[in-house]
Amino acid sequence: MKTFKQFQEGIKTKLAIGGLMALPFAMQKVKDKFDPIQKLRDKKQTEKQKDYEAKTGTTKQDGYFYDPTVNRK
Repeated sequence: MKTFKQFQEGIKTKLAIGGLMALPFAMQKVKDKFDPIQKLRDKKQTEKQKDYEAKTGTTKQDGYFYDPTVNRK
């Protein structure tokens, strides 16, 4: 059987390894949340979409074909 000290060392090692493995995922979440360039890209993309919809006369609700038999999912 392991002693209490050996048991604690094993837990510390496993927690450290798990934390290091989870670090890239956590950093990506933080980057996505606070990335001002991505917000600017999203804003430009929605502006492009609105311009396209204004030119073509379509919206996201009706799509290219307004016939409900064609737009079935």
